[in-house]
Amino acid sequence: MVDQNPKRSNEPPVWLMFSAGGMVSGLVFPVLILILGILLPFGIISPDNIIAFSHHWFGKLVILALTIFPMWAGLHRLHHGMHDIKVHVPNGGLIFYGLAAVYSFIVLFAVIAI
Repeated sequence: MVDQNPKRSNEPPVWLMFSAGGMVSGLVFPVLILILGILLPFGIISPDNIIAFSHHWFGKLVILALTIFPMWAGLHRLHHGMHDIKVHVPNGGLIFYGLAAVYSFIVLFAVIAI
């Protein structure tokens, strides 16, 4: 018999943040490495342009996306990876996702302060 009142899971919002972090890491980090690791040191892009971009509202959104989503993906992978190797942290979900939430708020306030 099917349970008519199933227990709600907290996994869908976490999987959303995890998949967004994977997408940001896979698609945007190579471009970020190109800009910050090659173009900036060789003087092709001016640091003033990067600073001006970080002060614009769209630049702040980009910084938030590049920092928050990969952290959620990494902590989600760490949480489930520890489960896979049979290391069970008491209240692991609360600890790992709580750390990601605290990190997100710290980054949010830091970016607003720019």
